[in-house]
Amino acid sequence: MKSAVATARRLLDALENFVAQERILLRAGHYAQMAAVQRRAAPVIARLCQLGAEPGVGILAGRVSALLARRRENLSGVLERRNFLAEARQRVAAQRRSLQYLAPYRQAEGSGRVKRLNAAV
Repeated sequence: MKSAVATARRLLDALENFVAQERILLRAGHYAQMAAVQRRAAPVIARLCQLGAEPGVGILAGRVSALLARRRENLSGVLERRNFLAEARQRVAAQRRSLQYLAPYRQAEGSGRVKRLNAAV
């Protein structure tokens, strides 16, 4: 049976791989795939949390801190994108409201009436 430290190192290697995949997918704009990677990483994180209580695993705290910092960067990128999309959604909603306000004043389509300027051509 492997020691808790060896298992934690192996899991940290896998988690570093997941964090690198997240970064690549974030830069490419593949947010659904990024969420899938996060779901795959969840059991690894849970197991690392369990192993954290074992003696000797504390020596890996530096690697864990570095991973947390990179993960925060990834999540801040997702948050920035979310805020951008929320602002874009608000702009579209405002434009829709203004169009609905102007809708009664548009010319009726298919009314059969031809504008005088178009008739002269």
